Amino acid sequence: MPSKTSWINKELMIQNLRNVGWVGIVYFIGLLFSLPIDIIGKLSNDDPFYAIYDNLFKMQYPIQIWLMLIIPVILSLFLFRFLHVKQATDFIHSLPIKRSKLFLHFTIMGFGILIIPILLNTVILLSLYAFTDFQQFVQVQDIFIWCGITILMNTLFFTTATFIAMVTGLTAVQGALTYILLLFPAGMFMLVCFSLKDLLFGFPEDYFFNIQIEKYSPIIKASYLENEIFSWWDACLFLFISIIFYVLSFFLYKTRKVEVASQSIVFPVLRPIFKFGVAFCTMLVGGLYFNEIQQQQGWIWFGYFVGSLFGYYLAEMVLQKHWRVFKQWKGYAGFLVVIGLIGLLIHFDLFQYEKKVPDLDDVEAVHISSGYYHLMNNNQEVYIKDPFIKESNSIEAVLSLHESIVEKQEKSERNMEEYERIFLYYKLKDGSKLVRDYSIKLENYKSYYASIYESKNFKETTEQIFQVDTSKVDKLTIYPDMGGNKRVAIVDPEEIQEAINILKDEVYNTSFEDRGKVHLYNVELLLSTEKWMHVGVKNNYKQFEDWLREKGYLEEIQVTSDDIEWMYVINQREYGDRIFNSMDQEQAVMELMKENKGIEINDSPDIQKLMNHLNYGNMKNQYLVAVKYKAHKGYIEIRGLTEQDTPAFIKDYINENE
Repeated sequence: MPSKTSWINKELMIQNLRNVGWVGIVYFIGLLFSLPIDIIGKLSNDDPFYAIYDNLFKMQYPIQIWLMLIIPVILSLFLFRFLHVKQATDFIHSLPIKRSKLFLHFTIMGFGILIIPILLNTVILLSLYAFTDFQQFVQVQDIFIWCGITILMNTLFFTTATFIAMVTGLTAVQGALTYILLLFPAGMFMLVCFSLKDLLFGFPEDYFFNIQIEKYSPIIKASYLENEIFSWWDACLFLFISIIFYVLSFFLYKTRKVEVASQSIVFPVLRPIFKFGVAFCTMLVGGLYFNEIQQQQGWIWFGYFVGSLFGYYLAEMVLQKHWRVFKQWKGYAGFLVVIGLIGLLIHFDLFQYEKKVPDLDDVEAVHISSGYYHLMNNNQEVYIKDPFIKESNSIEAVLSLHESIVEKQEKSERNMEEYERIFLYYKLKDGSKLVRDYSIKLENYKSYYASIYESKNFKETTEQIFQVDTSKVDKLTIYPDMGGNKRVAIVDPEEIQEAINILKDEVYNTSFEDRGKVHLYNVELLLSTEKWMHVGVKNNYKQFEDWLREKGYLEEIQVTSDDIEWMYVINQREYGDRIFNSMDQEQAVMELMKENKGIEINDSPDIQKLMNHLNYGNMKNQYLVAVKYKAHKGYIEIRGLTEQDTPAFIKDYINENE
């Protein structure tokens, strides 16, 4: 009767343990010090509450993430080292063992070395949970979540490194390509976004880069574990990718030739992909570099050319393992032709991306603001539940503004603060979206934007005061925006109701011209949900000021000329950079005063008059006003003053002394 051959080859397993067993020991010790020992040390402290978290990835997170990123790749490098050394690969494949059995032995050994240290540390954590005060800080499922995610990410990184081991014949290339592959989708996404922002008018690179980039790389996802645990969708996706890489590695190993050891890319069909992929990536990096350094269109195209040329011949050198590759120009010429055609398609906007403005009948809702961050629902300080305009007339006003921007195609200049961001996000009725981001001189579109800004629907979707349920406000605190420690607290429900209703009316009545005015006061609302909300009171909110006066609160919080030591007015165009670029603004202002570059205001009537016209300092203001409060030693507040709001005597004095 023929004997059965066991699938387990003890000698092979022992040899693998000798080669890579130390990796598992290092991983176990690293996790032991990152979690159990650290937790025991903190539990022994008098006040451990500040240092133990329910999310176990926060415990010594830098160590955990580096172990997670490095250990699986190092393990794969050492396990499959035999594939990249000719003598070793000849020896292993001369053994009377099928390739499928060899692959299973090596990979199962790898999974065991990775998973056993995690399971052992999980058992220790469960023991701490059962026999110590550790259970006061975490729930048992938190331990299992940590265990599951750590095993999943190690499996993903190990199978990725194993897949790369099958397509290359060099260990160094395996390590480099593993991390490149893990970062490739996110890296390519980032580089393409940065390139398209200069090639396509209105391309919202910040939105795509900040909102969506974490979806494209497991490494970036892992870096967020400290603050955000994977969803079930992420877990299933990463498990699916791991299975795909494992299956591909199995079939590639079975078809891989023994003699390809020491070749950079062992499968001929993958070599053009590698070569042109490297050329494309370095092309984008070159364009990005010269875009940031020179900031001129000609230099950007030069960067694209130099980057692609460098990448193409670098890839050729890697593939051929020598530097005499400069006769291989035909492939690069073809690459340039293809890239040139793509560039022409983008430059002439043959897909009508830049001119695309949706029809009113196709728009379900639209969001307009100064940036994508207003749509981020993970910011707990943003209380706008639905930041989208749905009223037809307001949507039509946004479309009119959008059409005007597209028609003028105004290209913003670098580092010019007079340009303002306009971020547009359309929800279309067919379920799709259209997102655009522009930097424009808002004064050129004043009539369009004013009609949007002054509409009730716009204010109700952008101002937090309209999201307040007055029945859930426990306390309302009013204090000056600057100038002192004065404040008044209101707890009477009727007065809170009155104040909020008046503030809503004031916001409704705020015109486009008033939007830059400073806040004289801040209103802080303590909600019953133990959250805070803040509302600014502009210096033209006369109805609210009258209400404060009527209730007797105004005198308690009002900042007058008596609270101000002095004001100093300078020409923004001439000396604004000296203040804004200084690490110590007070010192910069004092130096300008010594040089007599402006005018000092000390008289109470003049100070009071200026206080009613100040706005927030930016490049659109003709003058800057440095305000020194008596109650704030060593601090100067910088405000702005427009040309039309500046008294004649200030203009005359400054002009005479320039």
